[in-house]
Amino acid sequence: MPVFFKATRRAAFTLAVLWLGAGAPLAAEESTSDAPSAGGPEDNSSPWGKFLPLPIFITEPAIGEGLGASLIYFHHQDDTDKPRATTAREISKTTERSKPPPTATGIFGFYTNSDSAAAGIGHSDSFRDDNYRLLAAGAEARINSQLYISDSAFDFRLEGSMLFANLKRRLGESNAFAGVSLSYLDAETRFFSGIPDLDDSDLLSSGFIDAGLAASLIYDNRDNTLMPAAGYLVELTAWRRDESLGGDFDYKINRLKALYFSRIGVDYVLGLRLDASSASGDVPFFSAPYVSLRGIPALRYQGKRAAAFEIEARRHFGER
Repeated sequence: MPVFFKATRRAAFTLAVLWLGAGAPLAAEESTSDAPSAGGPEDNSSPWGKFLPLPIFITEPAIGEGLGASLIYFHHQDDTDKPRATTAREISKTTERSKPPPTATGIFGFYTNSDSAAAGIGHSDSFRDDNYRLLAAGAEARINSQLYISDSAFDFRLEGSMLFANLKRRLGESNAFAGVSLSYLDAETRFFSGIPDLDDSDLLSSGFIDAGLAASLIYDNRDNTLMPAAGYLVELTAWRRDESLGGDFDYKINRLKALYFSRIGVDYVLGLRLDASSASGDVPFFSAPYVSLRGIPALRYQGKRAAAFEIEARRHFGER
């Protein structure tokens, strides 16, 4: 979701989504067995559900290095419910319809050495025999980063409140989904010139609201959503943000994300990634498409159109 940029919405919204929906049980499920572990998040026999604390490690160049934590609550499952995925192996195979993903609610927070911080809450759920999936999150964030203009860096701070919700519907019995998303950002941005009197004034700061609505189509037949070895994911999303939705900006963003994985022999996997975005209208700097690659700061290379292509080679060493 980029819904905002790596440091803000990816660190707040999708961090909650990823940790709640898929990544969280990975740390808890260290065994190759599918059997539930007594007393762990896999055991839903308790009428009160289960809690799972998790660390968050941040190495985003745009905001520096940092640490965070999340506390995940796996809701109690009624006996009449269809058994839900509760282990890392089951959750990673949610495209196979073997079990619905877990119902989970969590809180999270993080802090980095650039004095960037965020705290929020998220929830994931599925219903009607896993034909519908819901993700929602809200966060308060303070982000200190840099905007690049003609290779010159300008420091800025963005601080405010964010809300995000996504609902998607499975198409028939396939691995295809159609979805709709909502986002709302009420924030203030301030640039820093290095001149104390100017930086302390209100000339370089402004408040705004950015509200958007998106439609998406997704097809995902990967064998594993956490560490795929075969299959592909194609996701096409169209965002519209304008004043009629309550925002101060009027622009559109279209994004295509494609992932492909294939086995080479027994122990090797080849992965390909294409991520392309285009924008039109009055696009604010924090939403403009940018090159998203590991090790490159968010917003470093951006414009009305941006694309990244990535190749991954992976070797399997052990059972885990």
